[in-house]
Amino acid sequence: MVLQSGRDSERPRLTAALLGNPNTGKSTLFTALAGIPTRIGNYPGVTVEEKVGRFTHRGVTIDLVDLPGTYSLTAHSPDEQVAIDVLHGRMADLPRPDCVIVVVDATNLARNLYLAGQALELGLPTVIALTLTDVAATKGITIDAGTLAARLGCPVVRVVAPTGIGIAALGDTIVAAAHAPPPSPPDLSGHVAAIDGSRPPAARAAIARYAWIDRSLEGIVQRSAPARRPLDERIDGWLTHRLWGTLVFVAVMLALFTSIFQLAAPLMDLISTGVDTVSAWTEARLPAGALRSLVVDGVLAGVGGVVVFVPQIALLFLFIAILEGCGYLARAAFLMDRLLVWAGLSGKSFIPLLSSFACAIPGIMAARTIENRRDRLLTILVAPLMSCSARLPVYLLLCGAFIPNVAVGVPWLRLPAVVLVGMYAVGVIVAAIVASILSRTVFRGPPQPFVMELPGWRCPRPAVVAERVREAVWSFLKNAGTLILAMSVVIWALGSYPKPVLPAAAALTDAEQQGEALRQSFLGRAGRLIEPVVRPLGWDWRLGCAAVASFPAREVVLGTLGVIYNLGDVDPGEEEGATALVRRLKAATWDGTDRKVFTVPVALSLMVFFALCAQCASTLVVIGKETGSWAWPVVTFTYMTALAWLGAFATYQLGTALGW
Repeated sequence: MVLQSGRDSERPRLTAALLGNPNTGKSTLFTALAGIPTRIGNYPGVTVEEKVGRFTHRGVTIDLVDLPGTYSLTAHSPDEQVAIDVLHGRMADLPRPDCVIVVVDATNLARNLYLAGQALELGLPTVIALTLTDVAATKGITIDAGTLAARLGCPVVRVVAPTGIGIAALGDTIVAAAHAPPPSPPDLSGHVAAIDGSRPPAARAAIARYAWIDRSLEGIVQRSAPARRPLDERIDGWLTHRLWGTLVFVAVMLALFTSIFQLAAPLMDLISTGVDTVSAWTEARLPAGALRSLVVDGVLAGVGGVVVFVPQIALLFLFIAILEGCGYLARAAFLMDRLLVWAGLSGKSFIPLLSSFACAIPGIMAARTIENRRDRLLTILVAPLMSCSARLPVYLLLCGAFIPNVAVGVPWLRLPAVVLVGMYAVGVIVAAIVASILSRTVFRGPPQPFVMELPGWRCPRPAVVAERVREAVWSFLKNAGTLILAMSVVIWALGSYPKPVLPAAAALTDAEQQGEALRQSFLGRAGRLIEPVVRPLGWDWRLGCAAVASFPAREVVLGTLGVIYNLGDVDPGEEEGATALVRRLKAATWDGTDRKVFTVPVALSLMVFFALCAQCASTLVVIGKETGSWAWPVVTFTYMTALAWLGAFATYQLGTALGW
């Protein structure tokens, strides 16, 4: 293997662009060549992701640009326009490529050569990377790569990226091709002349290009029937079945969330013990006063209550990356397509909505791939209802603390995991209902047709999975170290000042003094002001304050709860397996009573509220930019907040009536 990471300004350098259809193994080939991208960001002026990697091969430093997956170089979406602009050298921060590597799926050669033909017309040295050749062999497909290269006029290299087969040869070919004259463009003139002149020019060009492909592939591809139906087709028959596929999907999700609770518990306990130890050590060494209160009751109580969820965040994204890498999530997309069509959405809405489970912002930006304005706007308006990763810590905290850990049907399936899945289902179901209503009223009209392509089954690459987990954990910790830290300090200050005026003759316990101080603070006054609005949800004024404080970013609520309940309550003592925040929440009572604040109906009410509420200022800003109007963020905030209050109210009242 002669490829190795590195950079050296003295070495010759060239830029190569990686171009290909979606689901052709392009990302896997990128990782095999260049490893983890050295630069990830957005192309200037657009929201399409830019990935650049650098590697050294035979003394030449190669900058590899991973272009967005596209089926054509005729621009219909921002993704396709970015690919065209990069290939023509129109990007300010990227030179025009010295070489184009077209990733071609060996199992779908004819369809992939449409894009390859357009690439050959660019006047750039071109290399065809023939991927998934191992999968093609299992399907009885053999390709004469030498003859194909002669007909196309450019090198064709067989590669199996996951195992590294052909990667070194591809590196050799890239270096050689970058210094070779560009190939001749496909000659379509004879094919165009034979087409009915009454057809539109675009249709004539497409037909001519496919005629050129058919002629170029004559005798190139040989197919032999496999001895039996391929295993992956038999698996797909089950996983895409309307009934069995849905049942498998539900089982996979239940197993995933059950594993999150069970596997993360030991490491969470370790982190919780560490946070408690640091808090006790700090409290013992700082003199009583505002500084100690700020550090212990503000910073450590706020941020410490959040970082304990890092193991569960890591496990969730580990499982998602594995499911995505092996190809299962594409099968789930096929199942979800039926729900999307019923709701009046296009099948193209699935990827933006799926992305919104990580974060609504890239999900909303991904809606740019939807050409139809009706479908794009409808997708943007319901994308924030998908439960993003910022909601997950709230669900995990409340499910773990207040939902009974009892088995549901089978010993391995626990009730907290079922409730956690239910919170994700709430967002999906409500989004479908909202989209269905809007598509039949405000946005009338049929959804845009959509054809879905299932990628082949493959083994996830460990490096890609590890990078996905690292990005998720780092993003979570970055928020904990910046936004949550800042809000924790603000909430501590609002809950600590002004200093209380206590009755001179009153003999109050420490807990009573803390409670009275909190009630007289700025935070307490604001909380009592909004308490009539949140009391029907089963919340006291402190919960109302936490919810309001989290409107800029919903993940702030954990730090806010940690500060508020640390200020107002004494530590209730040790409880095995519980974090300090959980112990405080379980001990919290309504003012002047022994009535517990947190019950099962209250916990469910709070989770439903967070599942439906638009508590993310950044998301609202992006909606305004993507729609070109600030009216739509106002509409989104209003309808989601109303839905959240109604959902929380119904959940609490029903749960209380049922005696939960």
